[in-house]
Amino acid sequence: MEFGVFLKRACGSALPPLASSLLGLLGLSACSGLDVASAPEPAGDTPIACEPVTLTLPVEGFFTDISAPSGIQKDNFVPVPAMPIPINDHSRLAFADIDGDGYDDVVAHSLFPNPQKGVPFEHLVFRNNGDKTFSDVSDDSGLRAVQAAYFTFGDVDNDGDQDCFAGLDIALSGETSSLWLNDGKGRFTRKASAGIEIAAGSANAVFVDVNNDGVLDLYSGNGSSISAVKDQLFFGVGDGTFTNMSGNLLGSPAQPTNGVVACDYDDDGDQDIFVSTYGVSVKLGWKILWENNGAGSFTNVAMLHGFNALATGNYDLASTGLGQDVQPGAPGTYVGSNGFGIDCQDVNGDGHMDIWLAAISHPVDSDFSRKWSDPSQLLINLGAASGYAFKNEFQERGLPFNEGDIDAAAVDFDNDGRVDLSVTRDKKYEPNYPAYDQKAWFGLFHQQATGQFTSVGKASGINDPTEMSTRVKSGQNLSWADIDLDGDLDLLVGGRDNGGGGRANFLFENTLGAANGWLGVRLRGDGKEVNRDAIGARVTIKVDGKPMVREVKSSRGTYSSADGRALLFGLGDAGCKDTSSQVSLEVRWPNGKTLALAAGDFALNGYLRLQYPCGTDDACAKLSAAP
Repeated sequence: MEFGVFLKRACGSALPPLASSLLGLLGLSACSGLDVASAPEPAGDTPIACEPVTLTLPVEGFFTDISAPSGIQKDNFVPVPAMPIPINDHSRLAFADIDGDGYDDVVAHSLFPNPQKGVPFEHLVFRNNGDKTFSDVSDDSGLRAVQAAYFTFGDVDNDGDQDCFAGLDIALSGETSSLWLNDGKGRFTRKASAGIEIAAGSANAVFVDVNNDGVLDLYSGNGSSISAVKDQLFFGVGDGTFTNMSGNLLGSPAQPTNGVVACDYDDDGDQDIFVSTYGVSVKLGWKILWENNGAGSFTNVAMLHGFNALATGNYDLASTGLGQDVQPGAPGTYVGSNGFGIDCQDVNGDGHMDIWLAAISHPVDSDFSRKWSDPSQLLINLGAASGYAFKNEFQERGLPFNEGDIDAAAVDFDNDGRVDLSVTRDKKYEPNYPAYDQKAWFGLFHQQATGQFTSVGKASGINDPTEMSTRVKSGQNLSWADIDLDGDLDLLVGGRDNGGGGRANFLFENTLGAANGWLGVRLRGDGKEVNRDAIGARVTIKVDGKPMVREVKSSRGTYSSADGRALLFGLGDAGCKDTSSQVSLEVRWPNGKTLALAAGDFALNGYLRLQYPCGTDDACAKLSAAP
């Protein structure tokens, strides 16, 4: 009998001794904390046969364009601008559950308006209705007219809802970055004197509990691709205010930061910070890796771990195989990157966090900096034996060079158990190339069992396979979330204005992933020992002993793209359709405590909701297909 069925029967009546004993072994003392209403009730006690899973493969048209009927294109641009708007769109964007109903909502920001000449920043907020449609709540949210370039969401006061850091990236008279508190229903009010009122330059940010005190802190990546300024670090107090602790970034360089992501790359239980910098003309364009000492003080160890710059240069100019020409000079003189989006994910499935980074790299042989500037990279973490060094395996794994890569995200879009890669691209450079993947179409790369990647963007349904339209070509930000809670990741892409007149954003429904086995995990802290969002928590599931690792993060990439906060694991063809006997799970909370669920303790093809501290008297492990 399945565990969920056992609970439904046991909790529906007085507990017999056997039921009490089994619950005791699981650390659960009562049924009242368990959501078992959706557990199936079989006919009689006939054992359920193991029906093998057949893996559904991505062949063609596995994403469907639902942009227009979804409602997310409302007010995306002004049809006839009354004033000059350099880029007439809202293509900086993210997912965030602003009203706490379990469905991810959409937030979109104007890319390049003209606030210094009277065209202000504007933000659009669309509430997810749960049926693949969205309602415009931009005005009701209180966020529409906030003067900021982007938002980053996190529960800064541990009251159970998503608050908002509004980062301002330019100098604007009378304006600063700001902090907005959520009333729990998706309406925001500015927090006066929050302590994060950055005057100008904040281009991306992450919320992360760097000192593991149960309160979210803020790292602001400053400068974008414009200004060489230092990044800043703020410790959260817990009431919506922050203390400037930028001195904890020891030896912080003044560089333009174009993307930030946090994860635990060295498996020591605290969150480290990866910084994608822009411009080889500023400190050689070296990227930054802030290693956390466990108390929220950081040392830049990028060069030590091979993250700051590659020895090799532009792939398109390589005279030897796999772009392995090595630039002259010592490692301390290597040219870095014009970096953009960055994500942290266990790409090769070895339990260590790898880096997927998008960069613009110009193949100009006569210009030393351009010839040797780092192109987009897939940096594989070699683990403890190497001292957690990174090795670029971009070309080894068959990924295509593009001169204008912008935003980057690593997800398992088809739930086959292997992490795939996605990227938006700028059209500025595509006239120089004939090949499809050197154009500005949305890039989607499907990881094979061998670890190689196959380009499936053209066949996916995201791009126009006939190439007769510019659908999704030259996109800006990208974000993934399971908008309909069917077990696979849907795709939101910022439709950057492609030549004047404005351009709307795109939303694509994933019609493939839910056909394969999956498990969704939602984590929640207690707001005391563990921050409510459980940002920094790590979940490891094992399928037949093979690990898959995910970490909860607030945002990633350029202008703080944000994916759905739930962790989604694709199970591929492992196990059986009606049993979870091959899948186990472990949560490592940010404070270092762990929770282990053995195979058979939970069902698959649903969302498992775990709240710290699980496994104690409150019996807070909950399984349900509902939000």
